[in-house]
Amino acid sequence: MWECEISVTMVFMSEKKPRSAQSVSDMIRSLGAVGLLVGLLATFVWLTRTDSEQVLREVDWQGIAIGAQSRTDIPTLGPVGLDKSWVATSARLENVGDTQVWRVGVVSPTTEYVSVIVSKTDMKKLIKTYVNIESEEETTKSIGNKTYTALEDQENKALYISEAGINTLIYSTANWDEITKFVESLKVPTK
Repeated sequence: MWECEISVTMVFMSEKKPRSAQSVSDMIRSLGAVGLLVGLLATFVWLTRTDSEQVLREVDWQGIAIGAQSRTDIPTLGPVGLDKSWVATSARLENVGDTQVWRVGVVSPTTEYVSVIVSKTDMKKLIKTYVNIESEEETTKSIGNKTYTALEDQENKALYISEAGINTLIYSTANWDEITKFVESLKVPTK
């Protein structure tokens, strides 16, 4: 009896797996190997990238502003006449509570962010919504023929002014020279 059981066991162990079982297990192993290689490649690319590879998506803020003018009664201000080293990256008309807000964001020649925000919304609410400055110490800055209230901390700067019920807020990480150049260029574009 033992011989019969031994021979049956040996026959069972020496039989090959069915072809379909081999195909599935081979496919799973191959997918695992390919996934591992893709993961290693993605990790290599991620770790070796440089900041210079960051591409700015430029927007036509003037076209957006002209289109928004028919939908709002606030001025759609933006930097008119700055050279190509200033790159507009955002422009939108949005709502904050019940009032509209017009925003244009630009990257300066030194790759710092500068934005203009225009609304009839209360200035304190605008500042709370859009500005990340811890300092509450206010100073004044004269640019052109206007005097702005200024807020500043180590990284961020903000200027704001209220004229005829319209609140204008400039928020930036740029230096004061760039901010001044930006503010001096603010105009409503025309068709």
